[in-house]
Amino acid sequence: MPTYYLWNIGCQMNKSESERLGGYLEAEGYRLVETPRGADLVLMNTCVVRGSAEERVVGELGYLAGLKKRSPRMSIVVTGCFVESKPGALKERFPHVDLWFPAGKYEEFTSWMKAKTLHWSSADPLLTAAANGPTAFVPVIQGCDYFCTYCIVPYRRGREHSRPVDEVVCEVEGLSRRGIKEITLLGQNINSYGHDLPGRPDLADLLAELNDVPGLVRIRFLTSHPRDVDGRFIDAMARLGKVCECISLPAQSGDDRVLQAMRRGYTIAQYRDLVQELRQHVPGIAISTDIIVGFPGETEAEFQHTVDLVRDLRFDTVHIAAYSPRPGTIASRTLPDTTPIEEKKRRVGIIEQLQESIASEISLGLQGRRIEVLVERKTKGKWEGRTRTDKLVFFSDNADHTGELVDVEITSTSPWSLQATLLSRSEKALAT
Repeated sequence: MPTYYLWNIGCQMNKSESERLGGYLEAEGYRLVETPRGADLVLMNTCVVRGSAEERVVGELGYLAGLKKRSPRMSIVVTGCFVESKPGALKERFPHVDLWFPAGKYEEFTSWMKAKTLHWSSADPLLTAAANGPTAFVPVIQGCDYFCTYCIVPYRRGREHSRPVDEVVCEVEGLSRRGIKEITLLGQNINSYGHDLPGRPDLADLLAELNDVPGLVRIRFLTSHPRDVDGRFIDAMARLGKVCECISLPAQSGDDRVLQAMRRGYTIAQYRDLVQELRQHVPGIAISTDIIVGFPGETEAEFQHTVDLVRDLRFDTVHIAAYSPRPGTIASRTLPDTTPIEEKKRRVGIIEQLQESIASEISLGLQGRRIEVLVERKTKGKWEGRTRTDKLVFFSDNADHTGELVDVEITSTSPWSLQATLLSRSEKALAT
């Protein structure tokens, strides 16, 4: 039986694509191994959104070059955002790689596999979401039409391209039949979904269709651009029972001049109003955001505006990054990166410390509360699951609760997770 090794870094979209490619290989008789040493096929799914990620990719490619010298029959395939649309320069730089294919271009990989495989099934395996637990990622739109000045995604994943509603619904119905209880719809800009399809269905339409899928109990989605979150979508969040009360809404900065330099297309006043509208129509909604510090030209006063935004809006989660220029982006060509790395690290630390304090207070507010949790797995002797607002919860019990919706009582809290006790059925009945 041939073997494959899967190397993956990056966003949830990368994870989903890796799962699909792995499932495809296993359907063709390949077996996953835990090390590239001796593997027949090494599949790398890459990320270059940040400089540190690109350095890891280059390091791994160098390591694989040495392995292939000792095992010339090894095939190396690279996909993800490291791969350019015309990878000629990459082929010259890394001649030991057998195939480069852009993110999401599965047909290039499957065609190459057909050409190199002596025996092949009569029908190609479908690349669908993996079902290794009660949750699954489902990509619904690829690429991005917004060329934010710092972002490499439009250059590597292309313009927006949505999957038809009926195709997504069919996949989710199949996942539900296989035991999936929760799906997360994925897109670089999920709220742009459908504008390129006949009839122009939108994300609200898709959510309504998926809300009727039997057996499915929760629906999530990532990531929402503030420019595209409208009243129709907010209404769908509020009225559709399976849609979880959480949203990822990247602000990127708390300063209008910096937002304009980033080409984000909204002001901080508009962003604040949007957060207020979401909280008004979806009570208890959890809001996460992304922040970039040290963007070219960001002054101390402008950075303080970002601190103010985080302090005022009290996000449930803040993903913080120090700006790093991505070759090929508008910012890398036009905006000198003059902020010293030490200053960027200082600013990251300030936001991290502030957010830890806010997250601690939000978690503490759940102390003693009874909350529904979807149990995903057992980790270090405890059951691990998430609330509808995406809070991580751990509890102990001897029974197997994988994939179950259970009610727990929160007994202790920390900024990043909650400890709980499982409620018995009688306790649950009393609670209701």
